[in-house]
Amino acid sequence: MSSLPPSIRRARTEDWAAIREICCKTGNSGKPIDPLRWPFFGELWVGPYQKLLSDWCFVAENDGQVLGYLTGCPNSAILDCKKALLFTPSLLLRIFSGSFVKNNDTRRFIRRTLLLEKGPEARFSKGTHEILKREYPAHLHINLDESARGSGLGRQLQETFFEVLKKKQIPGIHVFCGAAPVPFYEKTGFSVLEKIEFAPGIFIFGMTRKI
Repeated sequence: MSSLPPSIRRARTEDWAAIREICCKTGNSGKPIDPLRWPFFGELWVGPYQKLLSDWCFVAENDGQVLGYLTGCPNSAILDCKKALLFTPSLLLRIFSGSFVKNNDTRRFIRRTLLLEKGPEARFSKGTHEILKREYPAHLHINLDESARGSGLGRQLQETFFEVLKKKQIPGIHVFCGAAPVPFYEKTGFSVLEKIEFAPGIFIFGMTRKI
């Protein structure tokens, strides 16, 4: 690795393969998921931001290597509408046409798209969703390569994103996460708005931060 400090910059076209790789290498609570899951998993979690919000995404780079990324959104409600029109139908078509290995990920996506099953975010209370829409409309996803954890890059990615949100006068931001990342988010100014038990012993946290 170069002796120069890592830099934070907006994601470029050539970065998305590395972003998807890091997404899949950290998709199991910070550990890699099964390689057979990578194509669909990467498309599900990274694809909407690459296709619809690429200007709001950032990477941490050192010596030409992407060490981490932040996929961001200034208004979650607007993104949900855009995904419903411009992303989800084509992803469903690709599943049914055999572009992806059929597995629990694809089956879960189909069930949730058809409203046959509620995902974690949909389990939160109506009151929480109203607060998020009104006061904390932005959201982010952030992941770092294992070699970069504890280096401060996660905080730097966040601070870069927060500055952009501030310039756009976005009032606040939220994240949904499991228990493991909660201490990190608390250290960077987030607090827990609501906590749900998604499955026995599995808790999901809705966290918020003013910009």
